[in-house]
Amino acid sequence: MESVIGDMSAGGALTADRLETIAEISRVVSATLDLNVLYDTIYQQIGRVMDTSQFFIALHRSDRTFLDVPYVREDGQLAVDQLLEYGGNVTSTVVETGLPLLFHTDAEYEAFAIEHDLETGYVGASDSAAKIYVPLNTGSRTIGALTVQSTRPNAYDHVDLQTLTVIAAQAAVAIVNARLYAESLESVKQTEALLSIARLINNSLTQNDVLNAILTGIRDVVPYFFASILMPDFNRGELRLVGAIGPLSTDDRDSLRVPFGRGVTGEVFRTGQPIIVPDVRDFPSYISTNVETIRSEMAVPLKRGDTIIGVLNVESEEVNNFSIDDLRVLTLFASQAAIALENARLLGEQQQRVDELQTIESIVQKLTPLHDVPAIAALINQELKQLIDFHACRLFTLEPHERILRPINSDAQDVRLRVGEGLTGWIAEHGEAVIVRNALVDPRVTQIAGTPLRQESLVGAPLIYEGRVRGVITLSRLGINKFDENSLRLLEIIAAQAAIAFDRARLYDELRTQAITDDLTEAFNRRYLLERLREERSRALRNGHTLAVIMLDIDKFKRVNDTHGHDAGDLVLRDLANLIQNSVRAEDIVSRYGGEEFCILLPEIPDSNALLAAERLCRAVSEHSFPREAGVRRITVSVGVAILEPEDLDAEFITRADLAMYQVKAQGGNGVCLARAGMYSVNSRRAV
Repeated sequence: MESVIGDMSAGGALTADRLETIAEISRVVSATLDLNVLYDTIYQQIGRVMDTSQFFIALHRSDRTFLDVPYVREDGQLAVDQLLEYGGNVTSTVVETGLPLLFHTDAEYEAFAIEHDLETGYVGASDSAAKIYVPLNTGSRTIGALTVQSTRPNAYDHVDLQTLTVIAAQAAVAIVNARLYAESLESVKQTEALLSIARLINNSLTQNDVLNAILTGIRDVVPYFFASILMPDFNRGELRLVGAIGPLSTDDRDSLRVPFGRGVTGEVFRTGQPIIVPDVRDFPSYISTNVETIRSEMAVPLKRGDTIIGVLNVESEEVNNFSIDDLRVLTLFASQAAIALENARLLGEQQQRVDELQTIESIVQKLTPLHDVPAIAALINQELKQLIDFHACRLFTLEPHERILRPINSDAQDVRLRVGEGLTGWIAEHGEAVIVRNALVDPRVTQIAGTPLRQESLVGAPLIYEGRVRGVITLSRLGINKFDENSLRLLEIIAAQAAIAFDRARLYDELRTQAITDDLTEAFNRRYLLERLREERSRALRNGHTLAVIMLDIDKFKRVNDTHGHDAGDLVLRDLANLIQNSVRAEDIVSRYGGEEFCILLPEIPDSNALLAAERLCRAVSEHSFPREAGVRRITVSVGVAILEPEDLDAEFITRADLAMYQVKAQGGNGVCLARAGMYSVNSRRAV
């Protein structure tokens, strides 16, 4: 059988005519880059010099499972795109060895096949006798094989073998060039499609727009039946569906969850490596959807640098529908998709930050004019909902000397907490903001009497101003893991603003108290008295109520200062102011009118009761023992009383009370005088 193997030196050299024909054939074969035209040209040109009753071209595939047979001619009839199993046949032997074979008869072919343990099947419908197989060699590698066959025995000789080998070498180069050209055209087409999709997704600003652009655009490069994008939920350790196109119901899309490391997409997310699954029924941890017709699947990771931000997944109803080239294209596409998704995320976060800052600025502007603590608490409770979703807001202020947290809004109920008690007390003690994922399992959370301990999430922050904890704010929401780090960040910002607002309210109260209070006696001052007089006068006249005033002056007070000094006099005034406060009603307004004079407004009091109140006060003073440091043990006062008349203007009835008080002084003091209807009635009560 040695003569079967092509010997290029046997049978004589190629004639000049044959060489010229070969050269012409080579020029013609090299003149086209269209594969279909090229195959026809090769067939036609070879037919010029030898019998081509049967002719086919077989090309090597990278998977080494089959040989592609893109072109078959049998008795002039064309067949295309067939497959020939790789290995165990003569064609595969020629591809493997790179050596030509010549068979003069079918018997030689059969003997060769038996000797080399090869199958003797044929491509085509008819058997042949003489056969030539030559490799398609490019010089560096064998890309396939070319064969011509004839039904006539001894139809070919060694010159034909040499001729076909030379033509095959030229044909191999032409095929490679044509395939590269076809691949470049396809690559250009894919590149243009990818660029078009990239422009589309990069022009999309929101995540939803980007997701839709990705899923619709990818159809142009990798056709699919169903496509989806999944992104991680690290709290739950699973992928959730964020976008999909295909026959999946809304309920199924909302409920679809893929644990990390399970299913095709879960495995891609875990490993960061793309996967092609020819048949999902063979994938061990495949997670089936309600689309039962899915057969093949391909998934690639969406990466931002080394970080996997999601998975892009396409599925088909056909087995083995996706190729390595499809995977390459999808991977390239995924890099663009990941950039677009990341840009959309960053833009969304930036817009969210802008919205948050605008909301915070609005809250600060609304807080600034407020000086009332309950109003500040109510505003925070209302406005904070624009930033954080919660069910209840609790605000506490810290009483530093008592180390007690006192509630200042209705959500906190009437509950006082010690520093260190419960989560609120823990925050006050440590001065730290905190997130509680589940109140039932966090040891810092303790049950408050009268309230149930529920499965809820909590977030809290201290109200810190000038380095000291001034209070605590906490938010709660039913369920677990309802607050994230952004919630904590926003609450800390609002807590800082709340601390400033509450301190400003405290300072306002202090300044207001200073503005309306007498420094020495801590009674109201004259200015505040006159402000309240206008309010009470208007209310009394409007509602038909009575309004009385008492003027009180210490008898012979100059002797106290001259004899015992001004410090003793100041002590007398302070002690007297305290005595007056304890002797009148809570709604009465006690003020130091000037020097040793005190004035008391008595709203809604009957005339007779006003006089009785004045007499009780006069007696109480005369019976009171002053401190030893005051220098005097007893003093007396002169008291004048007046009742508001409808025709009184401004402070006219205070003037009448003052004149009544001087009527008492004129009679020696220690008594009461009622001024009414231009008359002064003195009821002097001398001290014993």
